[in-house]
Amino acid sequence: MNCRIIYSTTIVMILGVHAGSVFAQDFEAVVDTNVSVANIDSQVVFDSSGTLIGDYDPKSNPDGTQTRSGFFGGSGNNPIDTSLTLTADSSLDSNPSGSFDFSVDFDLGFIELNGLNIDVINGQSGATDLSVTLFYSTFHTVSPSFLYPGGVPITLPLGQLGGISAAALTQTAPGAGVITSTENPTIYDFVLAVPAQLDMVINQSLPGTDPTDIPIDALPIVLPVAGQLEVISDDVIVVTMTLQPDPIMVETPIEGATLPDIPFELPTLGSDTASVIFSSIPNSISLDAMLDLSIVSTGNATTCAADLNSDGDLNFFDVSAFLGAFAAMDPISDFDSNGEFNFFDVSSFLAAFAGGCP
Repeated sequence: MNCRIIYSTTIVMILGVHAGSVFAQDFEAVVDTNVSVANIDSQVVFDSSGTLIGDYDPKSNPDGTQTRSGFFGGSGNNPIDTSLTLTADSSLDSNPSGSFDFSVDFDLGFIELNGLNIDVINGQSGATDLSVTLFYSTFHTVSPSFLYPGGVPITLPLGQLGGISAAALTQTAPGAGVITSTENPTIYDFVLAVPAQLDMVINQSLPGTDPTDIPIDALPIVLPVAGQLEVISDDVIVVTMTLQPDPIMVETPIEGATLPDIPFELPTLGSDTASVIFSSIPNSISLDAMLDLSIVSTGNATTCAADLNSDGDLNFFDVSAFLGAFAAMDPISDFDSNGEFNFFDVSSFLAAFAGGCP
């Protein structure tokens, strides 16, 4: 079974900025977990195949149910070819955490997002009731006597299944876009695209068994982003973004895993039920989910020690500014912060200059 993941994500960032600058300014933003929220509505589906057999045992359960192939006849307790689908619908509210970097150039109309790393559920998880759908070959039972025609599905409730236990969005390449002015001089519109990947862990926890984590790794997505940037003051802006990637179709095969034997009570037309046991091997896991995030982040402008003239570039003018400050014993040139002006300050400046700016 394929699945679809659709995101509708609203991210609100509070960043330091000087509007009307002549160069791109860089910021480091940290998600405020206390006020950020996320919601995941998901359907997890496990497909497996195996056999169904009555719980009859000549010694321990001689009055138990026997299963026999076909419409009638046969003898003994025979396994019936069967497939089983475990389906769980769950909803999880969480407080996500994470960080990212942001750059804005008002004069060139340029905006860039880097280093997006969001822990969507931030250690939270939620369980949900598990439903089981059986598809089988035609068979009949003894004790009680009943006919189960092939191709007729039976859906039954069965315990709980741990849903999504981890989900992370990670940017994989720079996300670049443009900003445009509006009728309001303090508000800008912007659009950009962010390449990213989604990593998830599905927790399988059947009654009476230890939980099993099934990873779904590195699902590639491109996040088309549109939003507004509002300049609050010379050093604070608010950015609101909506991220809506194209639908993702996911189905992950499962290899080398087994499910425990699962007892069922199959319904009949009367009050009696047929007691059977299903033995199976899982074939695949698939996911259909909707993800919504509203994230508030506070960011600070990143500093570059060697950019002494604060123009966003490292060049001759920064070297000239350092030499002038060093000759005047200006504290700005005390790069090792020891109160002295000597070779070590020159060496520290050259190392910072060679290292470049973030």
